[in-house]
Amino acid sequence: MKVTDYYPIFYTEDIETETKRYTEELGFNVIHRPQLEMLEYVTMENENKRRVDLVCSHFPADSFKEGFLGMRVNVDDYDEGISYFKKQGYEIFGNTHETESSIHALLTKGDGTYIVIFHHKKH
Repeated sequence: MKVTDYYPIFYTEDIETETKRYTEELGFNVIHRPQLEMLEYVTMENENKRRVDLVCSHFPADSFKEGFLGMRVNVDDYDEGISYFKKQGYEIFGNTHETESSIHALLTKGDGTYIVIFHHKKH
């Protein structure tokens, strides 16, 4: 498994306000806004190709605090990535989400850290 990128994910209760702040005040551009059940998710990139993700959950049981949530890890092989992080003590939190172009899941560890593992499907 090859990791192709790492970047931070921030949790927010108001994704529209935060997206506006990142684009208007910090110079980011929205590059992805996948349609996910019960989640609002935005990936942004600045002129230096630095990325950041914002997420807002509408799952009733989720109780994340605003601010840094964890790291996004892009991998070239989803199953190998899951296996690797399980060996590090992570487990899938909730469900795996799959779209036509990607598959991803939120992983958590007993110490409260989170990773979103993300694989872009090659067509």
